[in-house]
Amino acid sequence: MRSAVAGGAPAARILPWLAAVLVAAVAWWASRPYAVGVFHDDGVYVILAKSIATGQGFRFLHLPGAPAATHYPPGYPLLLAAVWRVMPSFPENVSAFLFVNALLLGATALGVARFAERVLGWPRAGAVMAAIAATLSTPLLMLSGLVLSEPLFIAALFPAALLAERLVRDSTERGGNETRDALVLGFCLGLIGLVRTHGLALAVGVIIVLALRRRWRAMVLCGAAVAATLAPWQLWLAWHTQQFSETLSGSYGPYGSWLAQGVRGNPLGFLPRTMLINAREIGALFADHFSLSDHATPRLVSAVLATAAIVIGAWRLSKRAPVFVAFAVVYTLVLLAWPYTPWRFVFTVWPVVVLCVGATIDLALRAPRESRAGVTALRVTGALALLVVCAGAVWEEGRAYATRSWTRSAAQATAQIAPIVRWVNRETKVDDVVAVDGEQLVYLFTNRHAVPVVPFTAGEYLMPRTVADNAASLRRLIDEYPIKYVLTISPSIRASASLVASADGDGGGAATPSRRKPALVRIAPLLGGDAYRVDRPY
Repeated sequence: MRSAVAGGAPAARILPWLAAVLVAAVAWWASRPYAVGVFHDDGVYVILAKSIATGQGFRFLHLPGAPAATHYPPGYPLLLAAVWRVMPSFPENVSAFLFVNALLLGATALGVARFAERVLGWPRAGAVMAAIAATLSTPLLMLSGLVLSEPLFIAALFPAALLAERLVRDSTERGGNETRDALVLGFCLGLIGLVRTHGLALAVGVIIVLALRRRWRAMVLCGAAVAATLAPWQLWLAWHTQQFSETLSGSYGPYGSWLAQGVRGNPLGFLPRTMLINAREIGALFADHFSLSDHATPRLVSAVLATAAIVIGAWRLSKRAPVFVAFAVVYTLVLLAWPYTPWRFVFTVWPVVVLCVGATIDLALRAPRESRAGVTALRVTGALALLVVCAGAVWEEGRAYATRSWTRSAAQATAQIAPIVRWVNRETKVDDVVAVDGEQLVYLFTNRHAVPVVPFTAGEYLMPRTVADNAASLRRLIDEYPIKYVLTISPSIRASASLVASADGDGGGAATPSRRKPALVRIAPLLGGDAYRVDRPY
C-alpha cells in the first residue's frame, strides 16, 4: 500500500507532519472561546466531563437528582475530564478544550495524508494537499471550534480505516498476523463507537467486506473484539436504565426509545419522509459549499455536480479501499434515516467527501486520451463540471475565511440565550430549579439545576409539535418537578407558556389555598422572551 515516494528524501517524509502542524495552528487561530452549551451537546459534554473529573460519576449534574448519563457515549467526556483535572476552572478551561480539538484536527490531517498515500496510492504531495484541503475547510474548522466529539471521532477514523484496509487484503499480500490484526482492529473500532455511536458504521463496513471475501475467521475475531470493547459500556447502560419523564427522555434517555416513538407515530411514512428531507438537506449543504452563486439554479446544478463527483469518486476508490467505501455507504444510510438535521453528520466526514472528489479528479487526469470526437467531448464536459465544483469550493472557502463565518452561529446563539442567563443569575437562588431554553448552558453559567421547557421528539422532525402539545407537556413538567421559574425566548414555546398561564389563572394571580395544582404566572418580559414564576399551593 505504500507509494513509491514513501521512502523518499527526508524533506518529503516530513511533509505530512508539517501539514499536521499547519492545520493545528490554523484551527487554533480559527477558534475562540464561546458560551459552551449553545449547541446543547457541547454543554452536556462539558457537564459530563465535570462530573467525571470531580468524582461524581457519569451523571447529568444539571438535572434534578443528577441521573446517570445513558444518552452519550463516554469517550469524549473522558478526554475533556482529563483536561478538566488540569484546568478545573470553568469557563476558563474552554480555551484548553478548543486547543485539544485543534490538535485533534492536526492529527486528522496526518491521518488523511497517510491514508491517501498508503491506501489510495496517491503521490505524497497530492495526499498532503488533499489532507490540508479536507481539514482546513469550513466544516471541520467549525466543528473543531466547538466543544463537540466530532474532532476526536474523525481523528480516530482514518488510522482505523488504514488498519481495516490492511486486514481485508488477501493474506498473501497482507502478511502479518491475522488474529492479532483482527483483534486490534476490533478494539479500535469499538473505541470509535464509544466516541460516537454512528462511528460503528466503520465496523459494519469491515464486517461486510470480510463477509463478501469469505474471510469468516477474521470477521468473527474482529466482531468479537468490537463487542468485547463495547460490553462494559452496554452493561453500564443496562445497570443504570431509568425512566425519564416525557420532557427529558428525548434529550437524555436512550436513543432507541426516542426513535421508536417517532416510528410509532407514522409507521409507514416515517423512514421514507425522513430520508427525503435529509437528502434535500444534504443537497443544500453541497450547494452551500460548491456553488459559485447564491441563486437557486446554480446552487441546484452545483449540488448535482458535487454529488456526481462524490459518487464517481467512491466507485473509483472501491477497489483500493473497499472498507472505506463500505463505511461511506453505511454512514450515508444512517444519516439519511436519522430524524435530525444532518449538517453535523456530513461535516464530520468532510475528508471523505474531499477524497471522493479527489478520486474523480484523479480519474479525469489518468483517463486514456482518445482522439474520437465523442470521447473528447465527454472528457471536456467532465473537466468543466469538475472545474465548476472546485471553483465553487474555493470561492466559498475564500468568503468563509474573509468573514470567519464558522464563528457566526455560536455568536448569534450566544446573543439570543444571554438574557435568560443574566435573568437567572440575578433573580434566582442557588437551590431554585428552572425550566429554560438551553438548560445545560444555564447550569454551566449559573450553577442552577435546569430542565428543558418542552420535549425533544423524533416525530417533530416530520411534524412540528403544536402549541397545545407543548402546553400539555409544560403542564406535566411543572407537576413532576419542583420548578420555580420558566423562561423561554422561543416564540412557539412562549405561546404554549401563555396558554398554560391563562388556564391557571387568566394570565396571572398567585396560587390560592383552594388550588390543588401549581400555577404558572408571567412575571417579567425578556429580550425576545418571557419569564414565568411557578406558584405552588400552600
